[in-house]
Amino acid sequence: MHPILFNLFGFPIGTYGIILAFGAMMALWLARILASQAGLDAEKLTDLFIYSLLASFVGAKVALVLGDFGEFADHPVRFMVENLRSFGAFYGGFIGGVLVALWYIRKAKIPFWSAADVAGVALPLAQGIGRWGCFFAGCCYGKPTTLPWGLVFPAVDICSDGTRIHPWPVYESLADFAIFGVLFWLFHKRRSFPGKIFLSYVLFYATARGILEFWRGDAVRGLYFGGRVSLSQIVAVFAIAMALGAWVLLRRKVDKQANG
Repeated sequence: MHPILFNLFGFPIGTYGIILAFGAMMALWLARILASQAGLDAEKLTDLFIYSLLASFVGAKVALVLGDFGEFADHPVRFMVENLRSFGAFYGGFIGGVLVALWYIRKAKIPFWSAADVAGVALPLAQGIGRWGCFFAGCCYGKPTTLPWGLVFPAVDICSDGTRIHPWPVYESLADFAIFGVLFWLFHKRRSFPGKIFLSYVLFYATARGILEFWRGDAVRGLYFGGRVSLSQIVAVFAIAMALGAWVLLRRKVDKQANG
């Protein structure tokens, strides 16, 4: 692992933050291109992106605290310091970003589903890059494994005796890049109704995350039912249900308009 990229005048610059910032910039660059292709105002979309990004940081930290509230309540200062370099819980960031996005979209009068489709392509790109920040920081690690690609994370207690664990951030990064590739293609070839790309993103990501959680080893995102199910998996089930419901409603609306 390589949590500190370099020191600037004695101040450590974290690898996680640099990679996360790079992922955000790449996502914004792509979103501006897709916005123009979708007939949206690229400047308004940039403002939307920045506001949503800031809200996602807050939401991710809040969800991180809620997911392990017992540890936070016992040692709040230590908990926040130990997770300072962590983005937080993704779904908390996602919810926070969406809520602020809804507010700004209404304020700036941006077509909601068109903007959501752009976000649906840009988000997995940012996530795929950002997960490498997790990898170098040594967080979001996996369970012990005997597979040949298992790695030793120096900062992880269960690796202190040389035990190898799943490089979980790499797994999700590969899944995110695969989702990005599919959605980028769908955006240009199969965007049959506004909202299809974003809802596809929710369905793909929630499914992949729900499956990958079975190989994750840290408990910071919250575990329930005797440690068998994580908060992320619970949220994933609700996300899939809501996305399917919205898909049916939007599809019916388009069919109704097509049939007069």
